[in-house]
Amino acid sequence: MPIQVRYLNDPNQECVIRPAPLVSISQSVSKTGGGDAFGGTYQITLTGKILEDRGFPLARRSDGTLFEKVTAAGNVAWGGTLQGPYKTFDTTVSHYDDKRPATQAVPNYYKLDAILSKQKALRALFAIDGQRLEVTSVHGNEPEFICYPRVVSISFSEGIYINQSDYTVTLEADTILDYNHDVDHDGNPLYLKNDPYHAEYNPMGSGSPSILSSKPKNTQDILSSGGFFIESFDESWSIETDESLGETITNDANGGQVINKSYRLTHTMSATGKPHYFPNKSNVDDVIKVPAWKNAQLFVNKKLQSTGHGEQNVHLLYPNVRNHVGSGTMSLIEQYRGYDHSRTEEVSISNGSYNVTETWLLASGTAYENFNMNISSEVGSPFISVSIDGSIKGLSESGPSGVSVGGRLPQSPTKKSAYGNALEKYRSISNQGKFGIGSQIYKRANNAVAVELNSQPNSISLAQNEYDGTITYNLSFDNRPTNILSGVMSESISVNDTYPGDVFAIIPVIGRKQGPVLQYIGGRTEYKRDLSLELVLDYTDVSYERDRKLLLQKPSLTDPIKTQLKELIQELSPQHEPGIRKWFVAPPSESWTPKEGRYSVNISWTYELDK
Repeated sequence: MPIQVRYLNDPNQECVIRPAPLVSISQSVSKTGGGDAFGGTYQITLTGKILEDRGFPLARRSDGTLFEKVTAAGNVAWGGTLQGPYKTFDTTVSHYDDKRPATQAVPNYYKLDAILSKQKALRALFAIDGQRLEVTSVHGNEPEFICYPRVVSISFSEGIYINQSDYTVTLEADTILDYNHDVDHDGNPLYLKNDPYHAEYNPMGSGSPSILSSKPKNTQDILSSGGFFIESFDESWSIETDESLGETITNDANGGQVINKSYRLTHTMSATGKPHYFPNKSNVDDVIKVPAWKNAQLFVNKKLQSTGHGEQNVHLLYPNVRNHVGSGTMSLIEQYRGYDHSRTEEVSISNGSYNVTETWLLASGTAYENFNMNISSEVGSPFISVSIDGSIKGLSESGPSGVSVGGRLPQSPTKKSAYGNALEKYRSISNQGKFGIGSQIYKRANNAVAVELNSQPNSISLAQNEYDGTITYNLSFDNRPTNILSGVMSESISVNDTYPGDVFAIIPVIGRKQGPVLQYIGGRTEYKRDLSLELVLDYTDVSYERDRKLLLQKPSLTDPIKTQLKELIQELSPQHEPGIRKWFVAPPSESWTPKEGRYSVNISWTYELDK
């Protein structure tokens, strides 16, 4: 059974090993830990002998010269048709019809040199993976089978190396081809429909595997139809609670409030591939190599594509995904959806491996929120202050292969960007940005203290990042009295009363050490009251149209503030003081800054009481 190796896959360097080694072929089936077959490997073992003066490779002296050929006419130099490693194979000598190569003239004291040189040539012949190897019968020149194996080992038995040396070459191949370069389909699990090697593999399938209706004809068909050459693979799922995230507070059936938890779902798939060599369909002399890492990548990516990642509900992300992570766990979060789908890929070229780790945030809402609350009071201030710093992170429903994750992803009724979801949540907790007693943010602050807080914040600070879908806010509340005037953002009321005092004269005296002479001249000063009102309105409500409309929108001219302002001034004027006899009003003054929404009025009264 002659063995022919195409050195460097060069068609002009067909190297026939003589004497022909014995050939042993075995097949091992690759299986997962769960017992599922996903591929197979052929082990090919060549066991042969090296003769010091006969066969191929040819023997050389230690100086590199060939031992002469023995002929009837005497010893002659070898011809110029030698190829292969160290030019030790004669490609013109056939390997069938028992045409043996000529004997070499090797003197007794050169036998060790001859055997060691032949060992060296065989090591060089099997130093490269993916070389074409043919096993041929002695009756013809057509190969019984062809393969492009990977070299596992080559070893030579110990001995005195005088007239022979035993050797063993161990090879492995993923496929065996016939003389037409078609794949041998002898039950290799690679071609089973219910196998993870193939795109039609169903991880939860039942029953015995069935052979594909149309088997791939050659290796290129195998690759194009979803077959891959891998050594091992692993797939795992994990789920855990993410305590760092808080979602929208909801009411339970008993009227209480519940903060829904968030979960992290992690899916990991890894594979280690095998380098595979095969002939090009269009030109069989052209050998194609698929690196190990590439086979692993093709397998993992094809597996991911066939499992339906586009679904939004987490229990539809994969077929029967609840069986992967536990039905009890998935029952707890059956109504949750998967957001912020991210994928991390890792390629190890040297190890031939490819790993993908996918994560989802499982949430019942479309955004999560974290906030800190600070309560402070000072001796010099009559109010208690409560400040809230919060961060809202919107969740994206776009996968890692989407056009955009977060940012300005086009909005739709069923799918929003991360920023769109963050904005929607902010509006829901801030009462559409108007706050007031209906705002969740106000309720949090108000429930934290024993006093009643003003529902309108003292200060508001907002920041947003549309790209990563975050909104941060800082609000401050206190228990100042609620505004008297409606529709104003803030108001300040200041009343200053001046009561009567003595009327006296100050008479300077030159040289008087006690200072001027104070002379009471009888009588008392008047009563006075000064009122100052400062209002801040929402300047965005101010129209900038012409024809005096900017001026006519002054609060003292527009209801309801106009009426409320008049009633407040009357209430604070001295006309309601007990024993009032008369009063007089000094010219009032107004200030109106429409671009800032600021309005102020100052009024002074002088009045007289009956006592």
